[in-house]
Amino acid sequence: MPAREVLCPACRRSLPLEASVLAGLTQCPDCAAPIRIAVFPAFNRKPVTGQAAERITGEAEAACFFHVSKKASVPCDECGRFLCALCDFQIDNRHLCPPCLEAAQQKRSITSLERTRTRWDIIAWYVNLAILTCIGAPVAALANLVITLLRWKAPGSRVANTRLRLILATLFAVAAATLAGLSMFGVIG
Repeated sequence: MPAREVLCPACRRSLPLEASVLAGLTQCPDCAAPIRIAVFPAFNRKPVTGQAAERITGEAEAACFFHVSKKASVPCDECGRFLCALCDFQIDNRHLCPPCLEAAQQKRSITSLERTRTRWDIIAWYVNLAILTCIGAPVAALANLVITLLRWKAPGSRVANTRLRLILATLFAVAAATLAGLSMFGVIG
């Protein structure tokens, strides 16, 4: 593994690698260009290497599906293919092969791999606010019903009660549309 380097953004020369020196630099020692460096705790950690795959030594040993000369250590929990230590991705106490991991990422079936989630309940409230002030209550009610019906089975946020907030936003929009309709037809003053 090559030695890591921290380079000056202006002159591209190497800066000292000691964390205490890096954190205190305000300008490049060579070109005097102003710099600001934040040193995170991971800077001092050594890289973690994965487990090496073992070679097959006998006929009675199972081979990895992807590397026929490597010894299988575990089957994939999704498709059952034998995997060597190199191909085994252990996520949420499950062992997955690379294609199954990619499929799970695309289907978003492994929640620990998710980076973001859309807050549809907040979007519904913003639709209420924007449409009620600009266009009108019937459009807000329709937009909220569409959001609620299309996103009902979407994974909820990690924040509690997002589905309840989505329902409340829709009920609010429908109530506003009903009141607007009653007012328009002169039922209420």
